[in-house]
Amino acid sequence: MPDDSLGLKVKRFYGERFRRALVEMKSFDRSRKIRSDESYVYLPVLEMDDQSAAKLRFIAEFELVPFNFESEEHIQTVEEMLSFRPSFEVVGNIAMVEDNDAEKVASALMSTSKSIKTVIAPISDVEGEFRTRRFRHVAGEVSTITTHKEHGLRYRVDLEGAYFTPRLGTERLRIAGLVHPADVVLDMFAGVGPFALLLAKRVDRVVAMDKNPVAVKYLRENSLLNKIENIEILEGDANVLALPYENMADHVIMNLPHSASLFLIAALKAAKTGGTVHYYCIAPEVDLYKDEALIRDAAQQMGYSVDVLYRSIVRSYAPHRHNVVIDFMVQKSQ
Repeated sequence: MPDDSLGLKVKRFYGERFRRALVEMKSFDRSRKIRSDESYVYLPVLEMDDQSAAKLRFIAEFELVPFNFESEEHIQTVEEMLSFRPSFEVVGNIAMVEDNDAEKVASALMSTSKSIKTVIAPISDVEGEFRTRRFRHVAGEVSTITTHKEHGLRYRVDLEGAYFTPRLGTERLRIAGLVHPADVVLDMFAGVGPFALLLAKRVDRVVAMDKNPVAVKYLRENSLLNKIENIEILEGDANVLALPYENMADHVIMNLPHSASLFLIAALKAAKTGGTVHYYCIAPEVDLYKDEALIRDAAQQMGYSVDVLYRSIVRSYAPHRHNVVIDFMVQKSQ
């Protein structure tokens, strides 16, 4: 029988985007059925904090309302099958699992999800100048190439040839909510394009660059796949490639969390006065925003000043270590 529980009311056009975002934030109540009428979709949700609600408002406005949802027929979950919660990511039809208990986890995933065709496990951290990982095949089809859908766009990616994670999907949407149609965006480490292509749908011009030739190959393919033309794609070192774009960017994306600090001077030069740099790094739990000192030192070297606009944990990276973002505005003397 249906009973009252917390529901998210949103226009039908945004229903699937909200469902995906709720799943990513672990706020979607899988025990109840989605409902809809001619104008709205009603999504069953668990308790939601203010930060999660704020991120969702970057997609569209919504209401949290009490609603009579019907119970969903129970399907055994991966957690129930294994008696523990495994760590995994799904990119397209490929699941990436931890190497411990990989075969057991793979069996449970493929039993509960028809969309997963391949399971792989990383056998290295992100490594080398091209930021790649090595994997071993665990189950299903032997492949590391897939097509991932996110926020209405499709991305072809070879997971062994170019780094990609779906865990930044909500963060990418946050940045997309900050840009304006006339803006110029410089993406210094674009990869296969998840930031660059999403932003190109919303701004006048995007310049996207990457040193990894495999990533650039897929970035070009993905721009065609999504029919995006207002993007300039460059291959090479961002410190060199960014030089001609001095004082041009309204937004600079620095998604190179292990070594973004090495490119701060180039990013500061590329930003307009009043422009925003979105800086990502890996930081210890005890000093999450330690890189603010590096940012201010780099700005001081240039005779600039910076104002921190926003800072937050994007995701957990390892025990007591987090991937964080620091947004800062660049002020240049006139």
